[in-house]
Amino acid sequence: MKQEKSVVLSGYEASAEEVQSLIMQWAKATEAFHYRYVKLDKAINTLQKAVRQQPKANRAQLRRLMELRQHTTDVLMTLLLDMSGQKSERAAQPSKPGQLHSHACLLDELNRKIDAELITVMSVAQA
Repeated sequence: MKQEKSVVLSGYEASAEEVQSLIMQWAKATEAFHYRYVKLDKAINTLQKAVRQQPKANRAQLRRLMELRQHTTDVLMTLLLDMSGQKSERAAQPSKPGQLHSHACLLDELNRKIDAELITVMSVAQA
C-alpha cells in the first residue's frame, strides 16, 4: 500500500501590510548593501594603488577588505540563488516564506561590518 504524506501548513498567513513591510525592509537593506559594496570596492582600489607605490603599506588592511568583499559577494550570490529558487552545485533549498526577513537582517549585518571596516580605512587615511 502506498502511504500518502500529508503536508501540515501553518495556520498563520501574513497580511498584505506585513508582506509589504517585509519587502520594503528587504529593498532598503539591499539598496544600502549595494551602496556600501561600491564604497568597499573603491576603498580596495585605492589601497591597491597605495600598496603598489609603497609595497609594505596597508597590506593587512587591504587583505581584510578583500576578504570582506569576497564574503559579501558569496553571501549575496547565495541570497540571490535562494530567492530565485534555482539550485546551485550545493543542495540549495528554495526560499521559505520567512526568509525575506532573514535575508534583510543578514544584509543589515553585512552593512554594519562594511561600515566598521570603512571607518577604519578612513581613520587611517586621515591620520
